[in-house]
Amino acid sequence: MRLEEITGVMLDFDGAPVGFNYQGKSFLVASRPVRWYSRRLWWEDAAAAPKGAGAALLEVEMWRLWAASGDVRFFFELSHQQPDDRWEVNQLNSQ
Repeated sequence: MRLEEITGVMLDFDGAPVGFNYQGKSFLVASRPVRWYSRRLWWEDAAAAPKGAGAALLEVEMWRLWAASGDVRFFFELSHQQPDDRWEVNQLNSQ
């Protein structure tokens, strides 16, 4: 899985993504996003972990959704990295 950082993530009132910028294009979410939490390989980041970070090191918020840029829709998997509020994306396919 190749992850790339994305910017300009816009969220709705429930915290679900509704839009983001990726590879110089603006995308609008075109489906209801599905959220779940994944476990992180905490031992890879443990040396750089700030004291008291705890749960933010163990769980990563994940989203699967369709998003459109122009006439093309893509299926994405987004991950929300805490505590630094960083978003990453894996483009799965297009339609």
